[in-house]
Amino acid sequence: MELEAPVRDLLEQYRSMAAGGLSLDDLPRLRTWRAADLSDGPVDDVEISDVMIEDVPVRLYRPVSDAHLPLHVYFHGGGFVLGSALAGDLDGLLSRRALHAACLVASVEYRLAPEHRFPAGVNDCYTALAGLVADAERHGIVRDAVTVGGASSGGNFAAVVALLARDLNGPTLTLQLLEAAGTDLTKTSAAWRHHRPEHDTTREADLAMVDLYLCSLTERAHPYASPLFAPNLDGVAPAYLVNGEFDPRRDECEAYAARLCDAGVQAVSKTMPGHVHGSFGLPNWQPARDWRAHANAVLATVNATALAGGILQLTAV
Repeated sequence: MELEAPVRDLLEQYRSMAAGGLSLDDLPRLRTWRAADLSDGPVDDVEISDVMIEDVPVRLYRPVSDAHLPLHVYFHGGGFVLGSALAGDLDGLLSRRALHAACLVASVEYRLAPEHRFPAGVNDCYTALAGLVADAERHGIVRDAVTVGGASSGGNFAAVVALLARDLNGPTLTLQLLEAAGTDLTKTSAAWRHHRPEHDTTREADLAMVDLYLCSLTERAHPYASPLFAPNLDGVAPAYLVNGEFDPRRDECEAYAARLCDAGVQAVSKTMPGHVHGSFGLPNWQPARDWRAHANAVLATVNATALAGGILQLTAV
């Protein structure tokens, strides 16, 4: 199928940003870039505040409510080296997620590479999750309705945090919501080895960014960097993975969903047609709105099931 005009424009933007390759000198310029507002219109009745969980800044999005709420801990994307929870460009997106999924959303300002390499960022993410749940009463959180999620590299962090929560006997999670997530930082799937015009980047360019995050080549296959290679996935939280049809990360997400299912973990991989990596963030393209609404609807269903004490049955809705 032919990509729609907004998606083609996005791919041209990726190519322009990557022209000449990525170097450390580029990071200050790239970090000034801000994504479009994704509020999909005014977002009322959501209070935004910033807190510190130990030494980790966290932005909270709370729908107006006197009741304790489910908690969704969100990790932004940016290839491990870009992005911010506090810049404001996620306020619309996450306010609407809080409103539509009827939950407290906590967006984590984790440390970025290469100044802070693996596992600094993911440790910050786990610290925020564990600290919020440990102080659930103060933050108005329902302990039995806690989820994690993220997009792109943030989806990688969400999958790793779910592993950490199991391995460290941490908070019980009802879902990991992984959007366009990288689960294999070795980039060895067929999609990465066979570049297509619809891909947002090449294997070589993506590995160059990955290696700004990791401390050594061998860490590419570390389970807390590449959750696809975790030797045992028993007992990990259920997963709902949303993928773009033409995103090279789709292969590794589908492989991760299959491995989770083989371990007896509920997992669904949902492919959104016509999408490339990051096109879910396009502000004025209806399929991007559909992606965001789909993710929020999945989260709303999981939250409602947890609050009712029901049994979760994940399906590709």
